[in-house]
Amino acid sequence: MFNYILKKEFLLIIRDIHALLVLFIMPAVFILIMSLALKNTYSDSFETKLKVAVITEENIDTTTFVKDLNKSSYFSADLLFEESLKTLIYDKNYDFVIKIDKDFKNKINTNEEDFQIQSYSKADTNKEYFSILKNSIVEIISKNIMKEYFIKSKIDGKVLSQLSQKINNSYIYKDDKTKTKPNSVQQSVPAWLVFSMFFILIPISNTFINEKNFGTISRIRSINVSLFPILLGKILPYFIINQIQVIIMILIGIYIVPLCGGDSLVINGNYLLIFCMSSAISICAICFALLIANISKTTEEATSIGGVINIIFAALGGIMVPKFVMPEFMQNITSYSPMSWGLEGLLEIFIRGGDFSNIKIYLLYLLIFATISLLLAYILLKKGRN
Repeated sequence: MFNYILKKEFLLIIRDIHALLVLFIMPAVFILIMSLALKNTYSDSFETKLKVAVITEENIDTTTFVKDLNKSSYFSADLLFEESLKTLIYDKNYDFVIKIDKDFKNKINTNEEDFQIQSYSKADTNKEYFSILKNSIVEIISKNIMKEYFIKSKIDGKVLSQLSQKINNSYIYKDDKTKTKPNSVQQSVPAWLVFSMFFILIPISNTFINEKNFGTISRIRSINVSLFPILLGKILPYFIINQIQVIIMILIGIYIVPLCGGDSLVINGNYLLIFCMSSAISICAICFALLIANISKTTEEATSIGGVINIIFAALGGIMVPKFVMPEFMQNITSYSPMSWGLEGLLEIFIRGGDFSNIKIYLLYLLIFATISLLLAYILLKKGRN
């Protein structure tokens, strides 16, 4: 009898084209978009440099300043004379406009109180970009001033100019064999994979609620089939669908994202651990979907309730916004989202090269959440039948 229950579920899944599109097309599109959008976040430079207009009078100091700014991996600077700020920013599309006095060096050396270097930009400009620009300006001017001091003191100025090249950062991984550099795809693939796995709620709620309303479950029960085989018959087919999602999304990260100009997905950890994490996430998502399907009376109600909860889980769990850019209190809240447990477990494998001991706590959280959801679904189903 259990074989027929499984056969029925697979037939229902295949016929639900719209749900399959949500499960496979939606996360694939999100992975492509977010991998490309976050590419600069993980890069040592910007693919498209920020345009900077430097408004000042031309002399050796201002020319050197613009030349040094152009050496940066982040900026493309032009020396301009007085011009409308709105024209430069909105018509000529400069990201920043800097106004600096031609004798800025003397004013800095004499510690003139009224001296300022004024920057202008659009209101929605990323504040991190201004921080990078500000640090670059300070570094350039400091180097030039110190260079003159070194020359007067007959000290080798190359020591200062080469100092930044002697400061390097190395990544420490939990697996000593791991040598790859983190990129945006390693964040996007696990994040949207977890998100898509939880949207298994749509096909499960559609089939389960229709079966309850049409009396299918009651007819199956009438031939002495207990509720647990019925629930298990729901879990196994959708578990397989989730694992197919995992394989396809990883392949998209490895092969499709690079074709669109992004980085290729590199997995630092063990594939068996990925299967362990994806299995726990899948069981958690399916059991949660069964709970929502038993709470709801109609498919529309299940889709609305489950969809809203999934989006809240995603927003709190670091799916939509990476956890590392959140303020501290938000990062603390993420630990209460099941999607966060799944994402952190996958990130341990994908990026940090972690082993089983690093993901076991996330596996435990997911399986506890799944067990509670399944028991509640069973109780509600049995109560409804009675």
